[in-house]
Amino acid sequence: MHLRPRLKAGAFLAFLAVAAAGLLAAPAAAATAGPEEAAVSYLQARAAAIASRRPAAVLAPYVVRDSALAAREAFAARGTALRLADLGHTVDEVSCDVAVVSSAADQAVATVAAHAITTIRWHGRHGTSVQAYGIDHHLTLRCVDGTWRVAVDRSSDVELPAQLERAGVPRPQVRAAARGLEAAARRTPVPVPVPVAQPQGARPKVTAAVTPPKTFVERLAYDRDAAKAYADKYALDYNRTYARFSADCCNFVSQGARAGDMPMAPGSWTSGWWYDKNGTSSPADDEYSWSWISCSRQIACWLGTRIDWVASVSGVSRGDVVYYDWTGDGSWDHVAIFAGTDGLGHKVIDAHTTDHYHWYWKLGTADTRYRFGRVRTAWLY
Repeated sequence: MHLRPRLKAGAFLAFLAVAAAGLLAAPAAAATAGPEEAAVSYLQARAAAIASRRPAAVLAPYVVRDSALAAREAFAARGTALRLADLGHTVDEVSCDVAVVSSAADQAVATVAAHAITTIRWHGRHGTSVQAYGIDHHLTLRCVDGTWRVAVDRSSDVELPAQLERAGVPRPQVRAAARGLEAAARRTPVPVPVPVAQPQGARPKVTAAVTPPKTFVERLAYDRDAAKAYADKYALDYNRTYARFSADCCNFVSQGARAGDMPMAPGSWTSGWWYDKNGTSSPADDEYSWSWISCSRQIACWLGTRIDWVASVSGVSRGDVVYYDWTGDGSWDHVAIFAGTDGLGHKVIDAHTTDHYHWYWKLGTADTRYRFGRVRTAWLY
């Protein structure tokens, strides 16, 4: 594999057009009042770097000089720009909204947790489109010569390995980043307290989700438009009537499928596919099955009853699903729901963990494997 893939002529010209236009200036490098302001400036510069020919220069005022973070983020920005150019996207505007969740500081070191939503508006041959992504960042900042600078950025960005690969980073570093995503995916998701959740690490009570016996057969049809509408609505946000998880991709896809009238299958924690709100709008007392929140368990429950594999992305449409195996080792690590096509006719997805809205479906690196699940049209229930 070439470490520095060549751009096609059209993609290269598109990338140069974005860079030369200077579409988004970096935030001012003025001294900040404190670590929270420095964190916000860094995250906005991180977005601005996508549209710059010199991403390292855009990021330099906000990161510790010559740090691993400075190099990584410059490569990530360049990789993102190149991937957009490969798709024929000419970027018109990049914006970033940052919400600080928490912070703590002493005189020399500070920590800031923040959520950043980056929106990219672009045009191609056949029209314009908007795509966006939201990432949770846990930042460590150091006070260097009186200025707060970011030293560490731990984030949930599932695209980092692909960005590094496209920017020409050596393969071992790309593989290390992908293995990090895989390790995180293998941990059982636990609820997070946004806005209300069970205690960290708690599991739902292992009880059955009982459905009253039926004396008739009902035909339930899958509403693809409703599934897509739900996914679009909550791609960059969270439905506060559901629990939220540390790895939220399966929970989100389950919600979207349910919004499309996919029937639940009663059972226990380890069987069926179900979610029980216990008659309230608060997620604090919600119960659910393992298959609702786990990729491998979701596949085991759905395959052959709710979805069927198709050979390629051409066989899926809005409301269908795609599973990702980041390193090709046979473990399915991520799932997203298809939301239709963009202005160039590319299939796009909505997803959580890294929150994606109308993002090109092909996440991952050259090692990543994909399975495409076509949701069945109807069920007798």
